[in-house]
Amino acid sequence: MSFLDRFFKKIPSEEQVESEAKQWISQDYKTFIQEEHPEDEGGFTGFFVSGCKFAGKTLKMQAPQSISNSLSKHLLTTDIDVTPSEVLSFTVFTIIIGLGISIPLSLVFPFLGYFLPFFPFIFAYLFYTYPAYLSAVTKIKANDETVKVILYMVIYLRLNPQVEGAIRFAAAHASGPIGKDLKKIIWDVEIRKYYTINQAIGSKIEKWLLWDKEFVEAMNLIQALALETNEQAREKTLDKTLNFVLDSTYEKMKDYSRELRTPIMLIHTMGITFPIMGLVMFPMIAIFLSEDLNPGFLIFGYIVVLPLLNYFYLRRTIAKRPGAFAYPDISHHPDLPPQGKLILKISGKKYLVPILPISLIIMFFLLIPTFTYLYVLTSKFFAVKDLPDFADRWRFEMKAEYDNALSFTFYSLSGIWGMGLALVIYFYGSSYQRLKIRNDIKLIEDEFQIGLFRLGDVLSSGVPIETALEETLDKYRQYKLQDSPMFIFFLNIQKNIRELGMTLKRAIFDEQYGVMRRYPSFLIKDVMSIIVSAAEKSSIILSTASKTISSFLMKTKNVENLLKELLDEVSAAIQLQSSFIAPFITGIVAGMATFIIRLLGKLSEFMKSIEETFNLSGSFIHGGTVQFGQILSFASIEKVIPATVFQLVVGIYMLEIVVILSYFLNGIKNGFDKTTRNVLIGKGVMMALIFYSIVLVVGIVISGSFFDTDTLGGISNVGT
Repeated sequence: MSFLDRFFKKIPSEEQVESEAKQWISQDYKTFIQEEHPEDEGGFTGFFVSGCKFAGKTLKMQAPQSISNSLSKHLLTTDIDVTPSEVLSFTVFTIIIGLGISIPLSLVFPFLGYFLPFFPFIFAYLFYTYPAYLSAVTKIKANDETVKVILYMVIYLRLNPQVEGAIRFAAAHASGPIGKDLKKIIWDVEIRKYYTINQAIGSKIEKWLLWDKEFVEAMNLIQALALETNEQAREKTLDKTLNFVLDSTYEKMKDYSRELRTPIMLIHTMGITFPIMGLVMFPMIAIFLSEDLNPGFLIFGYIVVLPLLNYFYLRRTIAKRPGAFAYPDISHHPDLPPQGKLILKISGKKYLVPILPISLIIMFFLLIPTFTYLYVLTSKFFAVKDLPDFADRWRFEMKAEYDNALSFTFYSLSGIWGMGLALVIYFYGSSYQRLKIRNDIKLIEDEFQIGLFRLGDVLSSGVPIETALEETLDKYRQYKLQDSPMFIFFLNIQKNIRELGMTLKRAIFDEQYGVMRRYPSFLIKDVMSIIVSAAEKSSIILSTASKTISSFLMKTKNVENLLKELLDEVSAAIQLQSSFIAPFITGIVAGMATFIIRLLGKLSEFMKSIEETFNLSGSFIHGGTVQFGQILSFASIEKVIPATVFQLVVGIYMLEIVVILSYFLNGIKNGFDKTTRNVLIGKGVMMALIFYSIVLVVGIVISGSFFDTDTLGGISNVGT
């Protein structure tokens, strides 16, 4: 081959150049991707992606067409950078590695063989269904953002009939899955990947159809506005678009509230009532079936297996929740504490206090009595375990504990309060300040629509903005509403204009003195930017903009209130289970167990006293003689679970159930919002701790009073 042939062979073809150009990613685009996926690349999702990539290279499996089609939809919805074949490979890889580890461990530790081999299949199922679960979560987040995005676009289009501008405006103020896609649409148009905004929107339609068909219909109506020239027809289309999204959101939530009846019934019966009532059988299982059924397996099932099953079931139920309304974004609030920290103000100075170390320290000190008791109890057990009179010694130890159950209850309550208070301090302490800030902003946003309408009503007469603000403030004073957040909002704007000589724009947005510095609400900021833009044209246009925006905000608020009413009954039922039913039943069960054990012990003593009184003996078994007092010998108290250990198991299960129910309650009311979730868990656990402790102590005192009267002893004295 000649030199020229080799030279021209190295020159890439036009198709190769185009292909490489499409694959090339600029540094700006990499920055864009990193900014738009702050949490998706870490945590469990990052581990899942890495595991799928590794397993795909190792096993190189090909997913069947049916599995590939199913997984492809979920992967498209979530934008996870894996293939169906890699997901299937990771699933099989998990089973192989899991069995390779669990089977040898089961042979070395036989007691683990009952449940350890099941874990590889459980984790494999978790990994295989993770795309479907994440897809459901993404749909919820997208649905939560639907109303907000459409509202922003409708407000913008009401004043500026330009679809691309509306998408830019919505993209700049949305941060969820839809907001990311809108930013990507603007990016693609900027880099000329698509020449029109409609082409860029079309590239996302397939994914949006999987998210929310109603949102796609609303986007079609908005795109049609580009061809509409009649002003009245445009206004009708905008109203129709917003009403369509609001109505569809309401209908979906109504269906979801009806579907929640079955999960609530199941979690109440299978997750709370039946399992907790089954705990009553623990003492008798320990006595009568200790050789056939290890109580340790039951304890593991209650503390680990059953709560996990309840959690995964309820998490999947929450994943089906339709989107409603997103909460205010408080990420830029000046007083917002960092995640996991609390702001303390001392002598005018702010101090950041980490919550986790404090909760762990408190738990450690409260657990000292519990661990001390368990250490002493274990030492006593192993000290007499191999002695010939082990049964008599340990029977005496257990009898002393159950006869003094009230004083020994202190050790179990100390451990339960240690774990419970750690949960309360961590969850509530890390989020209550964040929730207060958000509630304050939410209160302002709720009143903003009314204040905006009042301002627009005054502006309709054609007066300048300064006069309109004064008349609006007079109306607030007339109705004694000076404490209203909107009165203070308008008053601060007026002061900046009059006393500092600022324009309306500076009075609102000035970095040093602007009122928005005190009201870090994106909704108010975005609406006020439109108001300022309209004010630069004329008072009439400003009045129209104010009334229109107020009308749109009122519509969304009305639907939001209807959604809350739909879920109030369901939320109240779950709240009742979390704060009353679960701690009440567990407290009763823990107290009843002590009563049952003491009753069996008294019955055994009573039977022995009858035998000694009447000198009873006889052949009760073919070919053998059994003493009458031995009839209850199998009910030996030395085989029973110590009262304090049993109360610990019940208390831990109660804490787990309350946390799971609080998580479920938050999921129904607020979706996957972490701030409200943490506060609900903190409040729920605190109430459950108090109620459980009261019921347990009262139950033990009442049950102990029966034995203080020595009823059985009085009966035994009849024969003497």
